[in-house]
Amino acid sequence: MISWTFRVRLSPVDLKRERSNSMQKREVMKVDDPLDERRTRWTYLYRQTLPMLAKARDSVQDTWPVHLDHCFARIILDNAIGINRPWPEVVNSPAVSNMTLAQLETAIGLAEDIATGAASLIRLNERSLHLRQKKRKAPDDHDRGDVREKQKQKHQLDLITSSYFLPSDSSLRKDTSTQAYARSNDHTDAEDIDGSRPSPPDLNDMAFELRKIADSSITPFRKQMLSLLCQIPPGRYSTYQAMSHHITTTSHKTCARAVGSAMRNNPFAPEVPCHRVLAADGTLGGFGGHWGEDGKFANKKHELLHAEGVRFDSRGKVKGPPFRDFHL
Repeated sequence: MISWTFRVRLSPVDLKRERSNSMQKREVMKVDDPLDERRTRWTYLYRQTLPMLAKARDSVQDTWPVHLDHCFARIILDNAIGINRPWPEVVNSPAVSNMTLAQLETAIGLAEDIATGAASLIRLNERSLHLRQKKRKAPDDHDRGDVREKQKQKHQLDLITSSYFLPSDSSLRKDTSTQAYARSNDHTDAEDIDGSRPSPPDLNDMAFELRKIADSSITPFRKQMLSLLCQIPPGRYSTYQAMSHHITTTSHKTCARAVGSAMRNNPFAPEVPCHRVLAADGTLGGFGGHWGEDGKFANKKHELLHAEGVRFDSRGKVKGPPFRDFHL
């Protein structure tokens, strides 16, 4: 028996119509996914809408205590998702990928209330900072022996640390005064919100990061370097050489390599922005323990800088002068 197979050839017009219908079906499927749509809306609100309103000092809020996207995310998620505790204790990071639809709706609702002035950003920020400043539970008698042993080991390690990496007494006094300055809540300068001029860190914006650095167990030199990072405004960059020159002229001798080593394992990134430090020749420098454009995390560093407004030319060199107006 002979079987015949017939193929129907579509005309160019019919083929074009079929392709158009297929594309429309795919678009409808995308739009109909409420979770993706809500994720997109949430991301746009905290990354674009609220920072732009803060930069313009829009009158919907009496004042804008923060202007960075991750700060808006912290405030909203702590109040809408964490409620009585910081949001990472409720939802795994990244929040946008792990929030349920109901949580996304709650976060979006609060973000929109801030954007319209229905919610006070100042009060929400104060509540978020209060949640994150709660003291940890004191260790019981069983734990105290381990704590004392760890403190003894740390003290012995500090004794053999090279004096090359330790700041002078005057530098420590400056660092202490800077930390006290950061803990104060009465010196916010509204004129610094748009980051248009170098200034000490925004108190409500960077106090939490500065406190984490001060309370950490890292070496004094690393504390000094990471505290300096908090002064580099978004949209600006500095260099390892510029930072080492500042330390050398104001505190103690150091070098660009020591600065890079101090930032190699930044436990507070990206809030403490080591990605804003580049090589002296204007190239990308290091990030995440890897160096240069071929580094494992080079694309991530470029993404962070580009989102903040830093641009590179066709040769891979950054545009504009480095930030040098450090205050420590």
